[in-house]
Amino acid sequence: MENSANMLARFKSVVRKLTHCALTMGMGWVVVMMLLTTFDVAGRYFFSSPIPGAIEMNEFMLAIFGVLGIAYTHGSGGNVKVAMLTGKLPGHHAALLNLITSLLSLQIVSMLAWYGVIMGIEEFRSCTTTDTLAIPVYPLYILLSVGAFLLALEILINVIESLTDVITGKSAITVNTTSEGKC
Repeated sequence: MENSANMLARFKSVVRKLTHCALTMGMGWVVVMMLLTTFDVAGRYFFSSPIPGAIEMNEFMLAIFGVLGIAYTHGSGGNVKVAMLTGKLPGHHAALLNLITSLLSLQIVSMLAWYGVIMGIEEFRSCTTTDTLAIPVYPLYILLSVGAFLLALEILINVIESLTDVITGKSAITVNTTSEGKC
């Protein structure tokens, strides 16, 4: 049992490092988005010449930020949970309910990752681009799949911990979720 606890701790550590790297990349896009917006507004205000396609680029970058940051948000406990019901249940029942909801979430997010790849391949083959700047659309679908895959790994950790709680009646090993992994 100790060996499986160590494996879970190592798995959590690797997943948390990956999600932190994805978050860091997403935050980089926010900085670029902020600079682009600043230059677009300055160009529009001072020179009456906005940056062509700035709104389209901002839409892309916002989507990239959201997709790359969602797994980290889940792993750090930042997603909204309604604990009115589970807070009143005994530990075993709450763990069972958490296991069921985690399994359902894992299925949905895994399907999102899979279909993101499928749609990315289809968009690549059809050479779909944006209207204004003619930017290919398929990388956004691939990034969606990467973000969904990382979220699925985070949910898998929840499934394993909930399953351990249901079987043993005590909590699974916990890794400090506030410690930041390095890219």
